[in-house]
Amino acid sequence: MRIVVLGLSLASSWGNGHAVTYRALLKAMAARGHDILFLEREVAWYAGDHRDLPEPDFCRLHFYQDLQDLKRFAGVVHGADAVIIGSYVPDGVAVGRWAKAAARGPVAFYDIDTPVTLARLARGDREYLGPEQISEYDVYFSFTGGPTLERLEREFGSPAARALFCSADPEAYRPLETAKRWDLSYLGTYSEDRQPTLERLLIEPARRMPERRFVVAGPQYPTDIDWPANVERIEHLAPADHPAFYNASRFTLNVTRADMIEAGHSPSIRLFEAAACATPVISDVWKGLDQLFTPGEEIVLARSFEDVEAALSASDEQARAMGAAARRRILAAHTPVHRAQTLERELAAAIRRKDMIRQERPMQTPFAAPHAAKTILVAGGAGFLGSHLCDRLLDQGHRVVCVDNLLTGDMANLEHARNRPNFEFIHHDIVQPLPASLAEREFDEIYNLACAASPPLYQADPEHTMLTSVMGTLHLLRLAERTNARFLLTSTSEIYGDPEVHPQPETYRGNVNPTGPRACYDEGKRAAETLSFDYDRMGKAVVRVCRIFNTYGPRLSAADGRVVSNVVSQALSERDITVFGDGSQTRSFCYVDDMVGGLIALMAYEGAQPGPINLGNPVELTVNELVETVLKLTGSRSQVVRRPLPIDDPRRRRPDIDKAAEVLDWRPATPLEEGLRLTARWFDAEAGHLRNDPLPEAVGA
Repeated sequence: MRIVVLGLSLASSWGNGHAVTYRALLKAMAARGHDILFLEREVAWYAGDHRDLPEPDFCRLHFYQDLQDLKRFAGVVHGADAVIIGSYVPDGVAVGRWAKAAARGPVAFYDIDTPVTLARLARGDREYLGPEQISEYDVYFSFTGGPTLERLEREFGSPAARALFCSADPEAYRPLETAKRWDLSYLGTYSEDRQPTLERLLIEPARRMPERRFVVAGPQYPTDIDWPANVERIEHLAPADHPAFYNASRFTLNVTRADMIEAGHSPSIRLFEAAACATPVISDVWKGLDQLFTPGEEIVLARSFEDVEAALSASDEQARAMGAAARRRILAAHTPVHRAQTLERELAAAIRRKDMIRQERPMQTPFAAPHAAKTILVAGGAGFLGSHLCDRLLDQGHRVVCVDNLLTGDMANLEHARNRPNFEFIHHDIVQPLPASLAEREFDEIYNLACAASPPLYQADPEHTMLTSVMGTLHLLRLAERTNARFLLTSTSEIYGDPEVHPQPETYRGNVNPTGPRACYDEGKRAAETLSFDYDRMGKAVVRVCRIFNTYGPRLSAADGRVVSNVVSQALSERDITVFGDGSQTRSFCYVDDMVGGLIALMAYEGAQPGPINLGNPVELTVNELVETVLKLTGSRSQVVRRPLPIDDPRRRRPDIDKAAEVLDWRPATPLEEGLRLTARWFDAEAGHLRNDPLPEAVGA
């Protein structure tokens, strides 16, 4: 993807958090193959000695003097796949209007201080954004999630407001063997609205605990502040020195601006940096923080001096345990790779929307491969997951042939794909020999997603389920052999049965009942894996196999019997929610966009045969917790009714995705609440009973 970013600063981190954020995000995007140009206004306070990254090695950086000088980049902006305008860009209103006029692709706005921006707009302040521009930007990326996103869409007309939090590079920010110089540290530029909290949670504790050591690092603090003698001051700390600073702290303090506390869901970059260093964080309290870190285990919440004193009295062992837990959370959900995946996904969606409106040329895909477009067969492409895969492959500029028997698939899922010139649908059941329209074609890649995946549907015709997995896979493998196509089989977490090992690594051979009612699917997929790996060992085809864990999202059928579709559809219609057993059984839910990214990454993997790879979300929750989340999200008054647990229903299910992370550099990026919000909205629209008021925003979305 060719991206042009117009931001406050990339070259200088002096007195701003924008540069560090852009560096982490754009470096991760560049590592994923994207071409990035950053355009920065030449200003005195970010020049000279304050410029600590004048020549980044992950993107091109050019400076411009003013709006007239910026116009020399009009050709580059016009040819870009996407353009991003950042908050606080000088003359930002005019810059945004110029970019919208010059760009052919979508133009997004990236707001690092959304609550501050909205407060400014309420005062009539149009320094870098006009209220009318919010509806004109194709995507509004925000450091703030939660209800603020809904407000941007509802009140200001944004077509797509999306959370794009900051992050911390766990390679740069990591634990170091460093002596502890301070009991409590704080890193941040002076802010008038933050200062009262800093007084309450650091300066006052310093006065009351003279035996403790404190430090405040950051510029622009007034000279009249009465610093206690045990508070060290550091005027400026370059980003390269941040890890050592955090590692020299027993605890560090996070203080949030007042507008962001009021809005909630507004994590600062310092929060992620410190956690990545495994430095335990003491934070002020705001809504949504508990969705990012678990209070008492991964972070300390403090309202008063007494809370800080209690935290600092913890043993070194307790402090290290909390810091280690926080770093694990960073690795699981808050790295630049996670943010890059979100940015890719949302820019791709914006390009699709713009293309559907324009309909004057084929998609200029942000994910287009550097080589010629491929011809790709997707078996089961009219299904929930298959249709999303078709859309993504089409966005990448490939020609896609979809084959489906429509027993569980639905042509409505292909509504967008069918209007694309490089898409073809063939109605066929792969249990039967392939028709000439398939058997005589040449394909570069073959994805086999053909098989009912929900227990009620695959148990309805167990013979056909087994034959789809075995004979269908055989027919497609023979096609792959003939055309020299790479073959990917979507297997399932069901091959682990009711697991006795938790979480489930790929090396676990499972606990499957081969004669039970679910065996047609479980054993069918196991046999399909056997066939696939035999073909690979014999040199007949290059094979990739993934084991998919619970996946959800738009297009999931309300009638297919899976837990997310059941709970969401029942909650929206105010019907009783059916919970099987006592609801303590656990599942891990992966949003469909993340899953599609994993499939494509596995198909593209060029190394030696990696064996089966788990794809799923490692965040585990009980069915009861899922129900509670959906009820809160939808505002439903549904009651829970309990039914007997089905035979062979797994008690626990969570993937070990270390292999996917290592081999594919893949991890899911969509928080559960955000994914459920998108899913519920889709179900709500499909059911034809859209509320007068939009669905409430998910906590932490």
